[in-house]
Amino acid sequence: MKKTYILLLAVLLLTACTSQDPTVYTPAQTSEAETETTSNIDFDLSDTWNSETAVTITFNGNNAQIEGTGAALTDDATLQIDKEGTYILQGEFAGSVQVTLAKTEKAQIVLNGVTIKSQDTAAIYIKSADKIVITLAPDTENTLSDGSGYVRAQGAEPNACLFSKDDLIINGAGTLNIFGNCNNGIGTKNDLKIVSGTLTVNANKNALKGNDSVTILDGNITVTMCADAIKSDNETDSDKGKVIISGGKLQLNCADDGIQAPQSVSVSGKAAVTITAADKAVNCDGEVYIEEECLILS
Repeated sequence: MKKTYILLLAVLLLTACTSQDPTVYTPAQTSEAETETTSNIDFDLSDTWNSETAVTITFNGNNAQIEGTGAALTDDATLQIDKEGTYILQGEFAGSVQVTLAKTEKAQIVLNGVTIKSQDTAAIYIKSADKIVITLAPDTENTLSDGSGYVRAQGAEPNACLFSKDDLIINGAGTLNIFGNCNNGIGTKNDLKIVSGTLTVNANKNALKGNDSVTILDGNITVTMCADAIKSDNETDSDKGKVIISGGKLQLNCADDGIQAPQSVSVSGKAAVTITAADKAVNCDGEVYIEEECLILS
């Protein structure tokens, strides 16, 4: 595999390159903070579930039939999830899903052919948890959309159609369509990881945003319209503010930058990333490592 490494000089030149300049750069380092326990990795990668023990929620307009405990529908068409476990969402819902767990608790949310249209907040809003896995059930198409002008809560949150204040993972073999009409498409205050799945994202601002990091292991991802396509913006912690793409097929069309991060960007392995950007394909003042054959500019 042919690789091109350019040291400090390339980093200095990167900020000056345009979307038509595919300069290839320096290798980013792996920190101790990137090391995960086996149980966490297994939870992130698992895209299976037990239907007998899961809570099944079938939507119909602004109503929901709930089979199991841990979820309840409020009078304002909000589905509240407040217990650790697995939740299967299906049907069409004119409302929003909100998840509030303890900081030590995890949940798996299976999208099993669901359409959620929320006008006044995020379609799925994860207020607190250790981490949440969104699993796309095989052979299903799922759609999340929010309104174009809803009033966000204190702290300008939620600010994405699919929004989490904690770690968010997406896996599975299904399809997810995101329409972030108000602000971002998919966003989290911590780490965003995409393990697999087919995603199409249309956003008013950023398509995929993880404040601490964005990691893409595999999947087919198409960004049709946005400002920045993939963005991480933690500037203060040296082991955060990074974008790592090691697999998957990505087609990024954006009105600003294709990939933006303050600390590091890595595109390698089996990744195939095509970027059509009005500004920079890659915008990073820190360490950047891109394997030449993984990035295509159009």
